[in-house]
Amino acid sequence: MGRADDDDRERAGKGILHPEGMRAARDLASGVVHEVNNVLGVIIGNAHLAKKNLSSTEAVEHYIVEVRNAAEEGREIMRQLSMLAGDASTRARVISLNDLAHQIVSGLATPVVHAELSTVDPTVCLDLWLAQDALSSVVGLLSATRSVTSVKVATRILGQAAMLTIEDDGPSPSKEELAALFTPFTNLERRPKIGLELTKLAHLAERHGGHVAAAACEPHGLRVVLTLPIADEASLNDGPGVSLPKESV
Repeated sequence: MGRADDDDRERAGKGILHPEGMRAARDLASGVVHEVNNVLGVIIGNAHLAKKNLSSTEAVEHYIVEVRNAAEEGREIMRQLSMLAGDASTRARVISLNDLAHQIVSGLATPVVHAELSTVDPTVCLDLWLAQDALSSVVGLLSATRSVTSVKVATRILGQAAMLTIEDDGPSPSKEELAALFTPFTNLERRPKIGLELTKLAHLAERHGGHVAAAACEPHGLRVVLTLPIADEASLNDGPGVSLPKESV
């Protein structure tokens, strides 16, 4: 064993032994326990009620539906954790950030969504399915937050970086809330479970050479910024997504 091997082991160990790493691991474990216990509570409770009401077909069917819904919620939690663990297979390709921005807001009817797309279509290297899943979840949570009346999605190019900004006009998070936003399963007032969604988005960005930041807007609101290097289309031999009109969606 050489000195380099020892250094690698030492660095790898610090990742989990460092107080911040340990705290993150405890937060994740605590969040998983809380979420899974909630799911199991619903399943066990409804199974018990179904057994007590076997004479009523209608009641039993209702309780079985609740059991199935809870089980599907539990499966979704496991799928998202698998994604964070890096188990989900990815196929990165060059896509249009304008196209991605359009897709993540096209299904939202309320609140009002404003899209400001870059006139020079920025292209980035991402797994399209994972990117749509993560970004749509964040946009959906922001739009569902109490007191939010509008959400703005914007794309732009800054040097060799492509940026996608999502912001709402809801209550501004405090410094403490901002610090907790990327903790999995964080439940902030008026922003339920946004921690897991932002953690998933940050993980996706990191895997493709980018990063995610969250900040309070002025005079109020929450802003999330995804920054990624501009993709080299020629090296990946894959073109961008479908081009969009450059006016607002």
